[in-house]
Amino acid sequence: MKYAMILVTALLLAGCSESGGSGASSSDGGSTGSSAGKVGKGGSMARFAISGDYLYTLNNKELTAFDISDASHPLPYTKDSVPWDVETLFSYGDYLFIGANGGVYLYNKPTPSSGMELKATYSHVKSCDPVVVEDGFAYVTLNSGSSCRLKNGVNALEVLNVKDPLNPTLAKTSSGSDAVRNMIDPKGLGVDGDKLFICDGAGGLKLFDINKTDNNETNQTTVDLYFNRASTIADVDCYDVIPNGGDLIVSNGKDVRQFDYTKLPMVELGRIK
Repeated sequence: MKYAMILVTALLLAGCSESGGSGASSSDGGSTGSSAGKVGKGGSMARFAISGDYLYTLNNKELTAFDISDASHPLPYTKDSVPWDVETLFSYGDYLFIGANGGVYLYNKPTPSSGMELKATYSHVKSCDPVVVEDGFAYVTLNSGSSCRLKNGVNALEVLNVKDPLNPTLAKTSSGSDAVRNMIDPKGLGVDGDKLFICDGAGGLKLFDINKTDNNETNQTTVDLYFNRASTIADVDCYDVIPNGGDLIVSNGKDVRQFDYTKLPMVELGRIK
């Protein structure tokens, strides 16, 4: 079963490359389906996502929803225009999170009575920007690399509090500082519970332990990230990651590798070139 999983994910990740913006499908922070059994699970560099009865696709002009309730006959359902700088798409809850050069855009998912439209924006320094979301927090890597044709951005990780999706804010640590970490050359990332995986260029495949604490005085939840050096694999060249219940799929555009993170340090299970 594990090797079957890596084969399926290899097909999903086939579009991942540093020169393009397409990738695997993303889902609502994990495997998400409907009564029809449709499931999407994918990476942070995705430009399409499956959630329930809809397939969402993103290009440089439009965000489009397709009705896939009859999977053999997908039908365009609704669409909306998007800013010029969009890059990645991630589905979470009732919203679609779009990573862009200038920030993160939140669009509502369609309902029988309404289409999709921009609901909120979080702005940051212009940089490449994949985003993943889980448990009310969005994790965003900012990259200054040439694939965004910027070369003047920053290399960092930012954590956003999106418990109120219409008011995304930069999260705080328990010490009161902004939840921001400097990076070397960050690209794709993935989160599963208290584990955050980041592809960080020459820094390899990094693992951070996430600790969330409810602050009763401020009525806010703080987020602390602890670099798990012992479980980081410095010699792994990766572009995107997909954590899924103990299985970690890693892609660099040349091959796909699978790791087991149920016990740390991680153990490699297989590779497809």
